[in-house]
Amino acid sequence: MSVTRIHELILKDGLRQFKFKNSKYKGNHSEEQKGAVFSYSSKSRMTSGRGLVLTSFEAVCDLHNKVTHWTPNVYRYGTYTEGNTKITKGHSEHNLRQINTFYVDIDIKHQKEKFNYSDILVSSLDLGFMPTLILKTDNGYQVYFVLEDAAYVTATNDFKVIKVAKMISQNIRLHYQKTLPVDMTCNHFGIARMPRKDNIEYIDENNIYSFEEWFKWSMQQDDLEFSKKPNMYLLSGTEGKKQIDEPWYHLLKNTMKIKGEKDLMGRNNVIFTMALACYSSGVSKKDCEEELSEFNKKLTVSLTLLELKKIIKSAYSDRYKAASRDFIKILCQTWIDSSLTTKDLFIRQGWYKFKKARSERQRSHFSEWEKDLLAYIGNNTSKEEPYLKTTKKDLRSILKIPERSLDYVLKSLTSSNKIFYTFKRGRGGGITIASVAFVMLSLININREARLRYYDALSVILGGLKSVLISFFETILAQEEGLDYDVLFELDTG
Repeated sequence: MSVTRIHELILKDGLRQFKFKNSKYKGNHSEEQKGAVFSYSSKSRMTSGRGLVLTSFEAVCDLHNKVTHWTPNVYRYGTYTEGNTKITKGHSEHNLRQINTFYVDIDIKHQKEKFNYSDILVSSLDLGFMPTLILKTDNGYQVYFVLEDAAYVTATNDFKVIKVAKMISQNIRLHYQKTLPVDMTCNHFGIARMPRKDNIEYIDENNIYSFEEWFKWSMQQDDLEFSKKPNMYLLSGTEGKKQIDEPWYHLLKNTMKIKGEKDLMGRNNVIFTMALACYSSGVSKKDCEEELSEFNKKLTVSLTLLELKKIIKSAYSDRYKAASRDFIKILCQTWIDSSLTTKDLFIRQGWYKFKKARSERQRSHFSEWEKDLLAYIGNNTSKEEPYLKTTKKDLRSILKIPERSLDYVLKSLTSSNKIFYTFKRGRGGGITIASVAFVMLSLININREARLRYYDALSVILGGLKSVLISFFETILAQEEGLDYDVLFELDTG
């Protein structure tokens, strides 16, 4: 596959096709303006922010051999600071136009054992998703997971796409971190290596997946909901420990080796997080400035007083509540000790809002709803009568589940071969759900002719096409032949 095709696969429709000025192709100036990507000709220029804003695919093609780093996810616009030095501006999350890919940075610089990209492929087998691209870098590898279609960021959905994409990206990194040296501090949608002929180690354009597939996988990892998880509550002025009393705060406060580099969760992030802790704990802005000024002076490379005050002012602006526990954990594991755990960093009271008991939660997690539905089906079906006739309204009422969530759960259980269902609208309609486990138990020990008669009866009950039923169940029978069916179809009712 050509490098041009790879760039096209990643960028999708994010950029206009031709340059607005100085295009090699005539008569294309009427093309609408789209998004922008940022590019850099070396790591040192990237670190200092000296790069080029590219707004057309033609420009990417012309310059890709001269570019080492870029932003594969497209921004709404890009610009430069004033003056002679071209410092790029605009690559912030709130300016994202579309998310085209997730990527993971593997840093093997300090690895003693021999390592190559095949180790990444082996780890990907457990992930269930194979990389689209693996690029060789100075210190290791970068793994690209290109989306089938771009995930567009809009204000109408309160930028939820970014929040969900970040959770997916974090879960991908957490998977690889189990076996590989993943850089967990790398910006989720920041600057990555540019795919070029001289750095592509592996490519398979068939390995592209939809945002929905990634979302579903991510939910299975930690029961994420589409809506934003509640942030940590600030209990300033309340009884119990405050943020500044938490172990993590004092651990960071006594760490002097923190560095500050572009796209690194370093010095600025640490100071901002500590300032938020002061703010939420009722510490005055003046006292916070004094405390963090002392901390800043002890750092190997300190911030200027102006930069320090700017960060503290932002923390005290009422725009923020608190950093997430995951974020603090990454900071502490990066700059203090990689073996630090949640128990080492947090106290079970004060500002962190712990998960409520299920009976107290307004919404159950999807995996719990799946278990509830399977348990309900299991209690109301049998080998002799493996189907349940009801209505979606009744299911929503019994299971305490929202309408859209019920639809998702039904589709999820169908795709995992747990149930088969048909739905009929209008008067006399409803939903008929067959327990795949009980149907299969009926089919296992009967011959082909008896199975066909069984499908005839079942198609009448389910109101579905016989051919669909045969295809569905015969496929499963073929896949699971020879397995221990007592184990295979044991209902997980939680």
